[in-house]
Amino acid sequence: MKKFYVSSRAGLSGICKYSKDFYEFVLKDKGYIFVDSNEGRTAILTKIASRDYVHIEIGIFQKKEIEILFAMLDANYKNVVVTLHDAPLLKYPFREFSNPLLNKVSKFYDIYINKFDRSAGYAKKIKAIYVLSQKGLAIIKSKYKIEHVYYLPHIIDVKEIAISTASNNNFIYLGFIGKNKGIGYSLRLHEKLLKTYPDSNFYVLGKALGKENIFYNELKERYTRNVHFLGYVPEEALDAIFDKAMFSLMPFKDYKFFFPISGSLLFNLKKGKIIFTNKINSVAEIINDGKNGFYLSGNIKQDIKMLVGVLDNKEALADTKAAIQEYLLLHHTAAAVSRLLKD
Repeated sequence: MKKFYVSSRAGLSGICKYSKDFYEFVLKDKGYIFVDSNEGRTAILTKIASRDYVHIEIGIFQKKEIEILFAMLDANYKNVVVTLHDAPLLKYPFREFSNPLLNKVSKFYDIYINKFDRSAGYAKKIKAIYVLSQKGLAIIKSKYKIEHVYYLPHIIDVKEIAISTASNNNFIYLGFIGKNKGIGYSLRLHEKLLKTYPDSNFYVLGKALGKENIFYNELKERYTRNVHFLGYVPEEALDAIFDKAMFSLMPFKDYKFFFPISGSLLFNLKKGKIIFTNKINSVAEIINDGKNGFYLSGNIKQDIKMLVGVLDNKEALADTKAAIQEYLLLHHTAAAVSRLLKD
């Protein structure tokens, strides 16, 4: 019986970056063979026998991987394991349409009427489901009435963990640009903060997709003072930009129907940034307020007061930087992930 790992390492998504590290630092030494999901369903089903062991990375935008997973389960593959990045959603919507209106109706049906029942049959066929957040794990067990669900920490390459040497009042944002990402509030905060710190710069890294480009262009027109909209930046150029900032502004909007762990938060921590975010979704599993990061309240006056207090106390931030490194080394190394992987 062979062991295969199905995912993609080529792409802009956080799952692609995760897949590269998870395979190189955990699965490769366990004898797994990497299979690129871009090979296509037919080729992959021909390569992997129904008795083989297969681990697949699943996110709601990983359409090729979802197609392969469902094909394997329909063909009664018995040893299929997944890491579910957008728990509890195996597929969303379960039935897709090319018509946007029908797609919205399908999503409404899944959330409010069907309650994931159509996915439950597939979830029960999967041999083991790994989830990157404790909150997501609990939701999956409750929704699908299953017990073969396990927590697996998000992996980080320890060679990339750094303590930032920056000592300034500059900020950075990294992630996709969209109304549901909190970038608008981040820019409002920085605009207000310029009254106290007129030399503060804000570096916005990320790409807008589809209709979100309209929102992105509106932000670029409105926020012009000391804000640098850099768009998508290739990985090899990120360090030079991250070195320019000491802090990261990463507030999120509340996700009502799924509970992912934030790869962007972990990336910023890995780069030694001191993060300001908000306590929603699964953020509390990463950020310990006042220790390895700070929580925003959503009240702009309160948040500006808190930001100024933190920025004015540069000596105390040395402890924050140390706590960031300690947290990452304790929870997100290959060794920590391997201990919890039930191979």
